[in-house]
Amino acid sequence: MMQTITVPFTGMKETLLLTLYTRAMDSLSKRPILGDKKAEELVQALDYDFQKLKVPQKESFGGAIRAKMLDDCTRAFLADHPEATVLDLGCGLDNRWERVNPPQGVHWFDIDYPDVIELRQRFYREHDGYQMIGASLTDPGFLDTVPTDRPAIMVADGLLPFLTEDEIKQLFSRLTAHFPSGQLVFNGYSKLASRLIVAHPSIKALGITPANPGFDDPQEPEKWNPRLNLVGARSIIESPYVARTTWAYRTLCRLMDSLPALRKEGGWIFCYQF
Repeated sequence: MMQTITVPFTGMKETLLLTLYTRAMDSLSKRPILGDKKAEELVQALDYDFQKLKVPQKESFGGAIRAKMLDDCTRAFLADHPEATVLDLGCGLDNRWERVNPPQGVHWFDIDYPDVIELRQRFYREHDGYQMIGASLTDPGFLDTVPTDRPAIMVADGLLPFLTEDEIKQLFSRLTAHFPSGQLVFNGYSKLASRLIVAHPSIKALGITPANPGFDDPQEPEKWNPRLNLVGARSIIESPYVARTTWAYRTLCRLMDSLPALRKEGGWIFCYQF
């Protein structure tokens, strides 16, 4: 019998297990959106009660669509910049590097807390073009080993709710100052949606409180950093990948999309160029 690996995390760091589980649920579904078999393997390999996360089925759809859209953004950037740098910020146990399958000239860095990277190293191996960095994103020195001579795309999936607005501003400032050009791509929430996250069954089960208030105006981050220029804002509930989900989820998305008061609460993928 395969020995499972104990998960040492509590609180905020446990959210990486939430996103991992949603990807595994998607992979096990009849019509996978992301089809991340690695997520299935990791869930089986970890000694953790995933049932305590109380993940509803619809959460697996939203998580998979969000990840798929971020993968698509990354591929599009690398198609135009085949020797770029990629930073997956707060990567957790995500398999984005393998899903995207970047060109050989790409330098890819997965970044998360040191103990998260220590666990990650049980499942992934560094090699030419792929490196893991164990550091807090609030640490000014986390970019010290990342070259500055290439355009870069920085991807963040589910990260922003757990950083304060000041921490996000400082992070964006460090990233845009470090590279000559590039893109910042992440999922974001409105102010109301950010407040409602605390009532999410999984967030309640983990006993954590998101720190970020969210923003309603997609151009708000342009005010935080003069180098940032909004080039894309895509609604998750309007994604073509919604067509692969159940009738109930598709109906919910159509309903939200038809009501202006609810449309902006469905989650978005934002892309900023600098």
